[in-house]
Amino acid sequence: MIAETLRAARIAASRLAATSRLGAPLTPCTPASYLRREAAPSRVVLCASSRSPGRAASFLRSCAQRLLWPAPPGDLRRAIDGIRSGGGHPRLLKRLPPAPRRRVTSARLLEGRVDGPRAAAALEAGRPLDWIVESPRHVRLTDRQLAALGERGVRWSALEPVELVAVFAPSAPAGSGRGWTRAVGRGVPLWIGADGA
Repeated sequence: MIAETLRAARIAASRLAATSRLGAPLTPCTPASYLRREAAPSRVVLCASSRSPGRAASFLRSCAQRLLWPAPPGDLRRAIDGIRSGGGHPRLLKRLPPAPRRRVTSARLLEGRVDGPRAAAALEAGRPLDWIVESPRHVRLTDRQLAALGERGVRWSALEPVELVAVFAPSAPAGSGRGWTRAVGRGVPLWIGADGA
């Protein structure tokens, strides 16, 4: 359960746990604490806890940009699976993030943790600017660093994408959550209130 504050995440996790909707325990996190966790779950529920629809949409959009990276194109993924040792195949998600619309024929694979110096070295090495990481959770860059890389043309994808299970809101959003749909994409369930429905 990822919310703007740990308190909001705890409350939301408690409310959803009472419904037994997920059948799995929810770990309350903020975006920053989620990214710091070494063994963070790959399935998340985002909590739009702000009473301001604009602020809630902004929070969801920020989480989507930072966490919900697409899987690499199929050809590249199969090529990587063929050369990676151990670990087997990453878990396939029920709902993969949308694939890039353009054809990607080469990419840079960055296994393990990606921090500022490693990203700078990869950028200095030149093309390709499509970077594939194991998971967004392994990227230890600030929002400012990610934005600067994006301005230089870097595009991210992940072998183990974070799966958005649902968006939870303690109360019904104003405007039926249309801004939220734009923030996280269509087809994501919206669970309202303690009953999770």
